[in-house]
Order: sequence, then structure tokens, then C-alpha cells
Amino acid sequence: MENNNQKIVQFSSEEYIKVGEIARPFWENGKSDNPPKFVIIMGGVGSGKTTERKQKFSDGFVNFEFGDILNAVKNEVGEDNPKLENYASLASNMILKESLAARKNIVIEIIGEKSEMITPVIDKMKEVGYAVSINGITCDPTEAYERHLKAVEEDKNYLSAYFTQEATLSFFYQQFELGQMPVSVKK
Repeated sequence: MENNNQKIVQFSSEEYIKVGEIARPFWENGKSDNPPKFVIIMGGVGSGKTTERKQKFSDGFVNFEFGDILNAVKNEVGEDNPKLENYASLASNMILKESLAARKNIVIEIIGEKSEMITPVIDKMKEVGYAVSINGITCDPTEAYERHLKAVEEDKNYLSAYFTQEATLSFFYQQFELGQMPVSVKK
């Protein structure tokens, strides 16, 4: 059912449980520091954000990145499943809600070309008690371009943060009721 850009999707109890099983490893990987940490890895396409996130934040952090979540769901339900995006959205909501409730450390990666998109999230994470840090990643543009081409060639599931940052941030906007998220400049 859709009404004014609102979409209502129903899940059976079996679907809900299955999605929860896919989502659980994401939030179980995080630990709760005092104060909990919210790390934003920011940089251009191919600069090394994913490498940084996976090398430095794979343990003790909830890696909240929509592309990773979508791929985990896709691996379980299949790429052609008509509810794939709905399952990935449900999993993302579960992961973020559970992680925030347990005050788990969270790491995200974004391009970050528009401060208006991330500032409300940073402000809210600070308000709920998170220590926020931003890791800016830079790289020679030629090297970044070569890295990006290599990633696309070698990993059929590769999704650049260029395409996933709005989805990743949208779950924070929903969770914290931050209103309409500003649109990225990439249109």
C-alpha cells in the first residue's frame, strides 16, 4: 500500500525471523564502550574508505553500511527476490535500532560531499551520548580511479558509498525523526 510516498510492506513471522537472523551478526559484532563511539569514514570514491573500515573497525563496531547489509540479505534470499529491497530495509532498521538501544559502537562510510546531510546525524548521535569522530580519507585521484575500477572488476557485489550513502544515512533520519534528508549533489 502506498500513500504520499509512504509504503507499507507486510512480512510474515517467518520472513521477520529470517531477516533478523541475517541482521543479528551486524549488531552482535559491536561492543558498548562508555561513551559509545560513532565513527564516520569519509572520502572520495576509491580513496580507501572500505579498506579502512574493514581493517580498523571490523571488531567491536557495528559496520552500518547499506551496501554490506543489502549484500548479506541478497546472499540469503537471492538477487531476484521481489522483496529484496524491503528485506534489506527491514534488516537495516533492525540493526540500527538494536545497536542504538544497546549503545554499541557504530561505524559508517560516506562520501560526505554535502555537510547538510551528515550534520543532523552527528548532532543527534552526540545528543544521545555518542563520542563522534570523522576519519577523512584522501588519495591521489588517478590511484583512486584505478582502485575503483579494480573493485568493480574483482567484486561483483561491490557498491560504492557514492551509491549507498543516502540509504545508509536515511535510516538515521528515520530512527531519529530528523525529517526530510537533504538530497545529494550527484543527481
